[in-house]
Amino acid sequence: MPSQARRHDSIYHAGAARTDTAYSNGYAHSPWNAPYYDHGVNIDRLLCPSVILDLLVDDFFMYIHPVAPFPHEPTFRQGYREQRHLKDHQFLALLASMIGSLVASFPRKPQEHLKAKGLQAEFAKSLDFVNRCHKTATDARGPGYLDNNLSIYDGVTSYFLGLAAAYTFDWRRTRLYFSETLGILRTLGVHRAYVPHGGFGTGASDPVGSVDHTEIDYIQQQIGRRLFWCMLVGVR
Repeated sequence: MPSQARRHDSIYHAGAARTDTAYSNGYAHSPWNAPYYDHGVNIDRLLCPSVILDLLVDDFFMYIHPVAPFPHEPTFRQGYREQRHLKDHQFLALLASMIGSLVASFPRKPQEHLKAKGLQAEFAKSLDFVNRCHKTATDARGPGYLDNNLSIYDGVTSYFLGLAAAYTFDWRRTRLYFSETLGILRTLGVHRAYVPHGGFGTGASDPVGSVDHTEIDYIQQQIGRRLFWCMLVGVR
């Protein structure tokens, strides 16, 4: 039992040495440039069996992405194929929030997939699945995640967590996550005309003139704008 507990803790805590390794391996300019976790993460235990997870990712981009067009599908799918969710806490939190919003919006879809694979006993109710996704996302983020270097994907994660809460009629959690999304967007300076490569900067303390206009990350720029308008239209 102690060894299992230590292994469970290692899922959500990465040391500084692993962070340096991640950046030195060429991920410094990747959208998914968060610290890595230990290898051997059991995604079946964190979310659902991998065979079901693959189907749910496809369902998300079929049903949710057309009305909430983020994250960038080719970039996300590349990271998913590389199994970034097994070693990157930001990617894992984003994935869990995306699946949670899908299950909350279309509760029958995961049940159909589970039944087809003979795994219907995995989740007695769809709400149990949503709760597991929420727990995985919040655990992957860890305490004090707002004190770290934020990226637009933190805002996207908060949005999908809020969306899942809205579809399950948890209005208190909905208001908290949507407010957090707006706060992250403002902190990252989505209103600025230019976006530096790799993200929206580290917040309002960044000097306005410090951005190199030749290194605009158009993907994250568009994600920020789409997220803002989804929030504006959705709240109103």
